[in-house]
Amino acid sequence: MMEKEYSKAKKVYEEYNLNSKYNLTENILKYIKQRIEANKEEIQKLMEVFKRKISYEDIKNEIEKEIEEGMEYKKQVNIKKREDGFVSAEYMVSIGIVGLECYDVKESVKYMIRAVKTRNALIISDIEYEENDDKHLIAYIINEAIKKYEMTEDLIQIIPYEECDYEKCDKVICTYDKKNKSQKEETNKMYVYVEEEELRKEAEEEYNIEKEKGKEIELVDGEMDEVIEKLNEKINYGVVIYTKDPKKGYKFINLVRSKNVFINATLLNAENIKKSDNELLMNKKIMYELKDILS
Repeated sequence: MMEKEYSKAKKVYEEYNLNSKYNLTENILKYIKQRIEANKEEIQKLMEVFKRKISYEDIKNEIEKEIEEGMEYKKQVNIKKREDGFVSAEYMVSIGIVGLECYDVKESVKYMIRAVKTRNALIISDIEYEENDDKHLIAYIINEAIKKYEMTEDLIQIIPYEECDYEKCDKVICTYDKKNKSQKEETNKMYVYVEEEELRKEAEEEYNIEKEKGKEIELVDGEMDEVIEKLNEKINYGVVIYTKDPKKGYKFINLVRSKNVFINATLLNAENIKKSDNELLMNKKIMYELKDILS
């Protein structure tokens, strides 16, 4: 159940988070705002058909409010350039595929815009699901904006409540029961990923140092997408990739959801990072060689 929706969400999530075009999110949000205004009559008609207790202006104002509040995605703090040629920084990153249990139109739209701003994929589990309603139209407008910037659509999906498999989501939020939230398990485990065979010796040395200290650590190798899938089954304490390819390093550092994600840097620098106050973002410490220019 939800296999098709999950696959689509995963694909666009990865595309969006690896897209480094300047002002990408700002441009998408600007286009969404324009299209919401252009489709005013269609949205109003659907709101009348489904007897909404709010108006088009309420929806428009909610969208504008969310856009104007600014963005914290990848807002860097504690940036340090070290004498050994490495850079470390902390920033807030997306969580992944977020499940939203909701029925209210305004709440649904609010989280749609927040998903765009935080670069999360959003699957709405709609308790009052109706095909081709106003929520679907707004989701369609947002997905068309994503598609306009050469990414796969379906960043926002709406499915009936009974078809949603929350186990596939990285986090679940329920809008009408604030206590009903869950996310993937956090662990103290660390991983050392040998992506480049020539760097195996350095990776094994790193692994052995942490192992001798009694840390829960695993040495992994293999195809990158499969490794990332394995690492993201839980939110781990720290992971490091040993690679010579800056593009692979960039992909790893952006897609792995761990408190510490390093490239060719020792996990001795891993820290307990404070949790984000934003429910759609998590704090991550990254560390990489300055010459790679991976930020």
